[in-house]
Amino acid sequence: MNISLPLHTILAVLPDVKACTADQSLVLQAITSLENAGVTDLAIVLDRGDASVFDPVSLKAVENSCAGAVLAGCDIPGKPTIVVADVVKAYDALTTYIIQQCHYDAATIAPSATVHPSAVIDAGVVIGNNAVVHPLAYIGRGVVIGNGAIIHPGAKILSRCLVGDGSIIHANAVIGSDGFGYQVSSQGLRKLTHIGIVRIGKGVEIGASCMIDRAMFNETRIGDGTKIDNGVHIAHNVSIGASCAILAQTGIAGSVVIGNGCQIGGQVAIKDHVTIGDGAKIVSKSAVMHNIAAGETVCGIPAIPFTQWKRISVSLTKLPELIKLAKQYAAPVTTAKAWWQRFFGV
Repeated sequence: MNISLPLHTILAVLPDVKACTADQSLVLQAITSLENAGVTDLAIVLDRGDASVFDPVSLKAVENSCAGAVLAGCDIPGKPTIVVADVVKAYDALTTYIIQQCHYDAATIAPSATVHPSAVIDAGVVIGNNAVVHPLAYIGRGVVIGNGAIIHPGAKILSRCLVGDGSIIHANAVIGSDGFGYQVSSQGLRKLTHIGIVRIGKGVEIGASCMIDRAMFNETRIGDGTKIDNGVHIAHNVSIGASCAILAQTGIAGSVVIGNGCQIGGQVAIKDHVTIGDGAKIVSKSAVMHNIAAGETVCGIPAIPFTQWKRISVSLTKLPELIKLAKQYAAPVTTAKAWWQRFFGV
């Protein structure tokens, strides 16, 4: 999220600042993740709860980060750090301040666009040429709807999200809802504010009742030409490439990266932080727990290479016969005749 705020303004907003080793003359341009932060950005280190400090992944991300300032609960040697007593509380205070400072002009609707009178168009919205917004749709503050895009009845595009040219959002889809992010504390689950957006490319189709969550800091992305069936959930920070096909009732957990030209069957579950290579195929009802290489086809729970899954499936059909045979051979042999029948079948 872009902010363009002097460091001294940020320090004045944050509660319970203990120390600051960042350059006091710095003007921070964005709040972003450790991995994406540049020298003029503020990165946030959010631990997992009361018993956590840094897990190895977070520690590595901190060490490799180029952030101009890092908001954290403890000092980080060698990094420009803003140390606060409670990172979640400080982060909430900062995001509340930023949101309060946002002011939007009236919506801009192209003369050739069609907007039904019952649709709700908030401040700062931009609707492009020949776009169509159907009855009871909601378009939130600062949303951009591209040329020729179609927003069907009851669809909701929440604040600052972007819909590319020629894209179609079907009925009752929700684009830009908060991601499912919480800190586990002794007082219960503490909600983590999501300030990112959803960016939908050109020629994308989002099915009815789909839910696509906004990113924590940056963008949840849907690439050009991707088609998503009804009832699909895409969590925060997911990045989906171009020309993918995702079938109904699939659930994709946070921070998954999906390449170009992938095909994902119905009722597939994909674990968080998994990477799926270009052109990969996932058979329906599979559970993807690990990375998938480009061009690979997988199936099963957990998902394994399709050729291996087929061999296992064929073996399973023979299991009753094998059990019967095992029981037969496990029975004691008491006579020569029984021994002869067992081994020669006569």
